[in-house]
Amino acid sequence: MASFKKVETALVDAKYEGGIKVFLESAEDVRIFSEHWFSHKQDKLRFISAEGEQSGGGGCNAVITKVGEASSQNIRAYGIVDRDVLLADAKFDLFWETDDVKFHAEQPYGENIHVLGRWELENYLLQPEAFAYEVSRRISRSPVPDISAAIFLEQADDIVQVTALTTYLVANSQTSPNTGFGTDTASSSDLARKINDHLKKKFPPPASPDISQDIEKIKAFDQSGATPAERWERLSRILDGKKSLMRLCRYISTSLSLSSVGHWEEMRGCLANVIASKESIAPELISLIDDIGSKALV
Repeated sequence: MASFKKVETALVDAKYEGGIKVFLESAEDVRIFSEHWFSHKQDKLRFISAEGEQSGGGGCNAVITKVGEASSQNIRAYGIVDRDVLLADAKFDLFWETDDVKFHAEQPYGENIHVLGRWELENYLLQPEAFAYEVSRRISRSPVPDISAAIFLEQADDIVQVTALTTYLVANSQTSPNTGFGTDTASSSDLARKINDHLKKKFPPPASPDISQDIEKIKAFDQSGATPAERWERLSRILDGKKSLMRLCRYISTSLSLSSVGHWEEMRGCLANVIASKESIAPELISLIDDIGSKALV
């Protein structure tokens, strides 16, 4: 009986609840999956935050651990982790893979752990049409301002810069800057200087950090000659999701004098709702959840 006492109560309870457990990195991820996008799947699936009762205690490694613990107790469980885990785990070739088919053919953490094709869940919210609809719902004047992939691409250079800073830092065992890093700068050149100053503090002489190669790797996800919508869809896969969402919300809020859009954390649920209502949830996620759900019938 001693070994039984070591089993987490949550896992024991889960064993008798039925259905398949799907572990996600955070409570916010669970809300989007269970309340906004896949509520109709909850008769077969139970979306669970790897944070447990401790906020901030989740993340990719926690998901992988939870799935392993559940499987060891013969509980059917799957995990969904952000693409950026590959950076922290030094799986650089896979992280920078631009081909989605090749990317998903790899299963670096086993067949029960799905690595998202985009940086993190926020990237699946970066749909210009969803922003446009949400803005039109909040604004009273006419005509409704243009919010499109072309507009988002105009903001992409700064987002690419801060994303490259993150990829370089994490790949060199340093922490990523906070979500709002650089949003107080007035121009792209000011942002570049701030990034350079940050790197010099992290890597003092004689080190000479250079993020230009990371910038080029990010831009390789773009597709020159394609439509703006196609270009944004491809590029936004590899952009830092939270920093992208925050910057786009700030841009729209400032340019349209629409303060409510500036609250990027609150916008997550709003955008998720719009995406669900427009039936524009990413095919990757629909296919994944359908596939996991089908296993409940086996």
